[in-house]
Amino acid sequence: MLPNTMWLNKAVEDELKKQKEITGITPNVAARIAFFKSIEAGFVYDKSQQVQLNGTLKLDKVTWLGMTQLATELLLKQRYPDFTDKELWTAWAAHIAIAVTSESTFSSNSAKIKV
Repeated sequence: MLPNTMWLNKAVEDELKKQKEITGITPNVAARIAFFKSIEAGFVYDKSQQVQLNGTLKLDKVTWLGMTQLATELLLKQRYPDFTDKELWTAWAAHIAIAVTSESTFSSNSAKIKV
């Protein structure tokens, strides 16, 4: 499934850090919220899309996913059954990127993301 150490696109990572300053929600928790919002919105990653995984916030899978690890990996495997582990990681990063960069708004009271 997903590798033990993962990171995101630098621009997405910067946006998550900026949102942390505003809301206090850590980047890993915000990434979890963004992932599930993109799933809920029906986003489907296309392998032909280039996703740069050039961020510097390299965290282990447990930190990124927390208690959502099993659900996240099962959703990815269900949506992308033919993807390799590396492609699943890229799809995960793309889901977060689409939610964070699509006029996303984090409310300090409710941690909502609009996609």
